Formats: sequence, C-alpha cells, structure tokens
Amino acid sequence: MPESSGSSENAGVLSIENVMRSESLPTLPAVAMELLQRTSNPDVSLDEIANLIQSDPGLAAKVLKTVNSSFYGLPTPCPSIDRAIKMLGLRAVKSLVLGFSILNLNDAVGERIELEAFWKHTVFASAGARQIAKRMDLAEPDEVFAAALFQDMGVLALLSAEMQAYGPVFVHAQGSHARLHELERTQLEIDHAELGALIAERWRMPGLISNVVRYHHRPTAAPNHLRVVQAVGLGQLAAAAIEGLEDGAVDTLIDEAVHQLEIEPADVPDLLEDIRQASREIARVLDQQLGEVPSVQEIMGRAGQMLVEHQMRAEQETMQAQQRAVEAEHMATTDGLTGVGNRKKFDTLVHQQVAEAYSAGTPIATLFSDADKFKFVNDTYGHHVGDAVLIELARRLTDALGERGTVCRYGGEEFAVVVPGVTRDQATAIGEELRQAICSTPFDLAGVEDAPPQLDRTVSVGVSGWSAGQPQVPALDLVQQADKAVYLAKESGRNNVKTWGVDLQADASSTEPALSLAAASSPESGALAGEIKLDLLLIEDDPLAAKLMQMMFLRTGRAEVAIANDGREAVQVLRECAGPDGNLPDLIICDLNLPEFNGLQILKALKANERFAHIPIYMVSGSENADEVKACLDAGAAEFFNKIAVGKDMKNWCEQIVRTLPVAA
Repeated sequence: MPESSGSSENAGVLSIENVMRSESLPTLPAVAMELLQRTSNPDVSLDEIANLIQSDPGLAAKVLKTVNSSFYGLPTPCPSIDRAIKMLGLRAVKSLVLGFSILNLNDAVGERIELEAFWKHTVFASAGARQIAKRMDLAEPDEVFAAALFQDMGVLALLSAEMQAYGPVFVHAQGSHARLHELERTQLEIDHAELGALIAERWRMPGLISNVVRYHHRPTAAPNHLRVVQAVGLGQLAAAAIEGLEDGAVDTLIDEAVHQLEIEPADVPDLLEDIRQASREIARVLDQQLGEVPSVQEIMGRAGQMLVEHQMRAEQETMQAQQRAVEAEHMATTDGLTGVGNRKKFDTLVHQQVAEAYSAGTPIATLFSDADKFKFVNDTYGHHVGDAVLIELARRLTDALGERGTVCRYGGEEFAVVVPGVTRDQATAIGEELRQAICSTPFDLAGVEDAPPQLDRTVSVGVSGWSAGQPQVPALDLVQQADKAVYLAKESGRNNVKTWGVDLQADASSTEPALSLAAASSPESGALAGEIKLDLLLIEDDPLAAKLMQMMFLRTGRAEVAIANDGREAVQVLRECAGPDGNLPDLIICDLNLPEFNGLQILKALKANERFAHIPIYMVSGSENADEVKACLDAGAAEFFNKIAVGKDMKNWCEQIVRTLPVAA
C-alpha cells in the first residue's frame, strides 16, 4: 500500500485505450446489469423488476433500509420492494439499485489503498447533488443522486487496473478531488472522467449517468442533461467546501450557487446544512463512515470575509449596473450636440405628462421654437458655426425656462418644450420669454473659427395648451398644434409668438396656413437669389432627383438653377427673390407632394401674388390622379408632368424646358 505522503515519481503516461482493455477493470453487479437490460423494455412489469431485485437479498435489504430512512421521510413504513416501487416509482428504485452498485466496485480495488477520503467525498457530493436538484426543481432528484454516485467511477477503475502508476498520484492529491483531476492531466495525461464515461457506455448505463460522469468537472460543456450535470457539478463544489481541502472552495460555491441557483449569498449556509444532514443519512445507508463533519459555521468561517465581500461586490455590481442603465438611458434620450433632451425624450415626456394632466385635471402646454433663417448661417459660415449657434440656442432656452419645463431638440433647428401646470395664456407669456432670451443679446461667437465675433439671432415660437373643461385631444395633436403655430409665426415675419386657439383657430383654414410671399427685409435677403440671374427654381424634396435634374439643366448651358428641398424653404427663397436685390426666376418647377407646404399651396399663393403671377409654373408628380391634375391646372399651372415619364427621358425633357426660357438680352 503506498505511503500517504508518497510522491508521484513512479507516474507515467497512461492510455485510456490500454486501461479499457485491462482484465482488472471492475464490472457492474449481475443484478444491476440485468436491471438495466429489463428496464430498457417499456413493457416490463413492476413485479418482474421487484422479483429481480429481491433475488439479491443483500441488495433488497439496502434498498428497503434506504426507502424507510429519513432520506425519503415516508409517512408509513414500506415492507417490500414491490410496494417501494409503487410508492416511489420505478425510476427512483432503479436509481437506488444502480447507486448501491458503485459499492461493488470497491472490491476491485481491495485493500491496496485507503479509500476513506474518496467515499467521504462521494457521499458529500452525491448528497449535495440530490439537495441541489430539489432546489432546481429537477424531475427526478434520485436519478441525479445515482448519477452523482457514479461520477468518479473512473478513479476506482484506474486504481484497480493501474495501481502502480495511478496509486501514487491518487495519494499525492491528499483527498482533494480537484487536485487529483489536475495531477491526472499533467502527470499521466489521462482523465478519470472520460474513462468513467466510456465504461458507463460499455455497461449500457443511461445516457444521463454517462453524461454526468464525463462532464462533472466541466458542466457547461455537457451537450445533454445540462441541468443535471450542473447540479452534480455544484454538488462537487459543496463537497469541497465541506471537506475544506481546497482554497477558495466556499467562495467558488457561493459564486456558482448565486449564479446557477439564483439564490442570495446569505442562503448558502442553509443549503450547506441541508447537505450535511442528507450526507449523514446517505453514509448510513451506504455503510460508510464520515467521521466528524464540520458545522456550517466552521465551513463558512473558512471563507473569512468572503461572504461579506461577495455581498458588497454584488451590491456594488448592482449599483454599477443601475448607473450604466441610467447612463445608457441618458445617452439614448439626450441630443449629442446640444446636451438637451432629444426627440425620443420629448415624445415620451409629452405623452406621459399630458396623460397625467388629463388625469389630474391640471393644465399643460407645449411650445415649439424654430430658429429663423438658420440655413443662412450654415450656408454662409459653415455647419460648425451652425452647431455653435444651436448649442447657444439650447442653453438660452433652457436657462430661460428654468425648472418650469423641459427643453428638447425636436430636429434640426427646432426645439420643443413641454410645460406642465400652466395655462395657454401663461404658456404664451413663457414663449415670449424664450423669444426675448434669444433676440435680446447677440450670440458671442468669438471663439468659433471663421465665425463673426457676434451674430444676431431670432426664433419663431408656436404655443398650444390644454386646461380643464376643454376637450381632451391626443398628445400628438397638441404637439402638431404648436408646430402649426410656428408656421404661422414664420409667415408673420418671424421673431414672434403665435398661439393655437388665439392666432390660429382649429378650423379648416388652420390646417393649411396661408402663405405670405412678402419680401423679407433683413440684411440676409437676396443672399441666394441676388448673386446670379436665376433662370429656374426647382422645388423638389427628393435630393437625388433634384440633383440629377439640376445637372441636366446646367449641361444645357442656358440655365442657372436653384433648388428648394421643401415647401418652407421654397417660400423663403421666393421671398428673397422678391426683395429689393432679388431676381425673380423665369420658370418654376414644383413637385406636388412636398413636406411643410405642398405644391398646390405654393402654386395658389404664387398665382394670387401679382409679383409672381406671371411666372410659368410646371407641376410634377409621381401620381396621375385626374383630380390633382385638374386642381393644379385650374389653379394656374402652365403644365403638369408625370415624374415617371420625365425620368425616362430627362435629358430631352430638360432641353425642351430650357427652350421655353426667355433669351438673355
């Protein structure tokens, strides 16, 4: 028998193939082999199985002793095997028979080496697996228990077949199962888990057992019966924690129990106590000696401050996760340029606060602020200057509003505000405060490259509101009302406040505010149209189509073309064209379907204004709706073209259009 302090100097590389061919390998008892064969038949009778087990009186006695122990806690004693099968089920009794068969493998090793530590570990690990299986709500904890008993059968096989090479390694591990597994791989290049699984498959044991045997050291790799293998793996950790032979065993158990069982660290001592009690009972039915089992307090004491540290770490991780969630939400709802809320935040906020206002019967208002002539800033000084202006706009609006509400960047140069608890008239006064905050002091751009030292800026503000007693409308309608009020403020000369319900009524005319094409009077007027003779104005919201059409016109060599991308921009360009230094276009091509103001509105406004009435206007649309065509022609359109037909022969179409332009003097 090797010395307990022996080294592994006799160790050498072992081959699983050679071990499997060894005549010294242990075999499964005949009754167990027969039981496996018969239970593979789904039609086997319970009486047949009961008679088979009772053919081995010693085995039958062990089964009944276990069934009647506190391991099962039956309310009444069970007198026979057939009754045990009926009370516990065939699978549970089969698991017990197979579990007891592991003891017969002891005979193959004999007394050549001390196995007390091995069996203590097996008892703790299998008891742990059964208790953990219960906590995991696995269907058959007894099957898990039996599989756990067999998990280290490869160790017994190596001791019986290769005692000379394996015995010193086994002793050198000093009872530590994890250390033994490591020594096997580093010194013998063999793995008792893989060997045990091959033996289990040779014996035609259930796949659940062979999976447990093969993967109990690496549970997450199990392709089948993953939850059972995880339960057995946790049982191994529990055994290591109770034995106290491995540093950090309690720490690892707590970490994995919290992760896999989703229990609190403070619940781990209760789990260990359940395993301690179950281990005593299992040791009695297996006729094994556990000796003195440390108390839970002693077990946890080995961890020192680990439990406290784990709880602190868990709390810290929770706080960090909450902080990350807050930061992620902030990033998702904050405008990256200006630092105020973004469109997503505004949409969420306005729906939430409008619902709360309706429920409480308290007033609420929404305001829209749109920077006047912002395109001029970008086109004249560059987008980086435009960004600086937007940042200052957001700051001034936020400072002026204070704690009364929330400023969000709605899109582009438009900012939206929701103000709970104020009436429409109060909101109009707030809108005036916001307007004054922008126009009262020039923007300081001294630190911005290529920008003027100061720049005067204004905003147009639209207001909508609800108070108790008024019909409730969806939050989106309040938003759209404020947005339409902004359009009216723009049409009224900019740098003013307009309010829905006062300046703009909820009737048919308010859905399409009248377009004012009076010439703009600011120093920026004519910045676009005054520089060149403008032959043609193209109003088209599709950038690709607009660019392609412009390129075709320019290739003719006879047309200077300006592009407006939507109805609002078209109105601004036309106003500038009408200014003192402006040049009216000789021809206007206008898409019918535009954002902001549609093409028919622009057409009607142009024909109603004597300054523009003489200009030919060609309408284009992807639609061939006869009513739309008639409406445009009745409103004064010179021609109506189908965009699809135009796109098929755009070059010739552009050349024909150019021929209609007057020849320069």
